[in-house]
Amino acid sequence: MRGLRAHRALRRRVLAALAEVGVPRPWDLAAFTARVAAHRGRPLHVLAMPLPPGAPDGAWLSGPTVDVIVHDADTPPLRAEHIVCHELSHMLLGHRGACLAELTPDVPPELLRRMGVLHRAGYDDEREREAEVAAGLIRELAVRPPLRAARTADPAEAAVIDRLARVMARDRR
Repeated sequence: MRGLRAHRALRRRVLAALAEVGVPRPWDLAAFTARVAAHRGRPLHVLAMPLPPGAPDGAWLSGPTVDVIVHDADTPPLRAEHIVCHELSHMLLGHRGACLAELTPDVPPELLRRMGVLHRAGYDDEREREAEVAAGLIRELAVRPPLRAARTADPAEAAVIDRLARVMARDRR
């Protein structure tokens, strides 16, 4: 991702995808996962399982008819939630797969490639950075309280506040 302009373009892309799917309020990861599954038109399962040392924190396995997200069973809940949101972000951004031999040493790499397996091996890949930004936006939208409609400011002050809010919202995208 290069520069502020590219970051803003990515934010707009992510926010548009999230507007299509909808981020549940109050936040509920299972409900959000169900929304992504419905949006993709295929089942999606999240599995916490023991992962071998050196394996990625999480992975998205895209099979012919089902999506599976795995993360290490020993991961603390908040971190596991971020990992799942990161993998869901790959789906929402239309990313495609790579080999995941670390988690599946007995499965031929060619089969994994045909299945469209995607994994995180670091943040030097553009898709990984995009998924990290998207995962952060999901949490931001999930926990940000809605703006209050009622104001105690007089109408002139309220107009200034509204203009500032519009400018700030535009700059954030």
